[in-house]
Amino acid sequence: MEDVARHYGYEPNRAGFICCPFRGEETPSLKVYPGNGGFHCFGCHAGGSVIDFTSKLFGLDPLGAVRRLNEDFLLGLPIDRKPTAEDRRAARHRVELAATRQAFEEWRRKMVNQLNAAIRVANQARPATWDEMTGQQALAMRWRDTLENYADVLAGGSTAEQMEIFRLRKEVTDVCNRILNDMPKKFEAA
Repeated sequence: MEDVARHYGYEPNRAGFICCPFRGEETPSLKVYPGNGGFHCFGCHAGGSVIDFTSKLFGLDPLGAVRRLNEDFLLGLPIDRKPTAEDRRAARHRVELAATRQAFEEWRRKMVNQLNAAIRVANQARPATWDEMTGQQALAMRWRDTLENYADVLAGGSTAEQMEIFRLRKEVTDVCNRILNDMPKKFEAA
């Protein structure tokens, strides 16, 4: 959706808003959602998919919008012909990639939250003596710098950096679980 908005001359701001092209405004009120999330205008309540956006923007029916997107983005979709075996294979591959990307994004969001929770345990550990420190606090403090690095990379690092952490996900998840799941009750509320 973001690519479509940009291609047709609408640059989303940092929050993902553009000026609504359907009602001529000067203050952005149309939210462009990442990926295939579509759009919604909080002013005129127009909303929908990339196809709906293109259809409404150019006054096209849905098939005309698909044709326009196919042409403008060089998608090579077999709209007016029967798909070949290669077309079907490529379509399956695109669906598999999209599913993999979505699964990764869900994992990434959950992992950032889990990492931040484990980091909070390390940041809140303030025992008066070493003997008062629990095993979970010691583990959290020992891993804090690494966990902070992982959280930073997953929140804004390159795809290659994020994939490297994904390869280590079993170890990272295990450390976070050991820190969070066996926490003493006094740290759970924090």
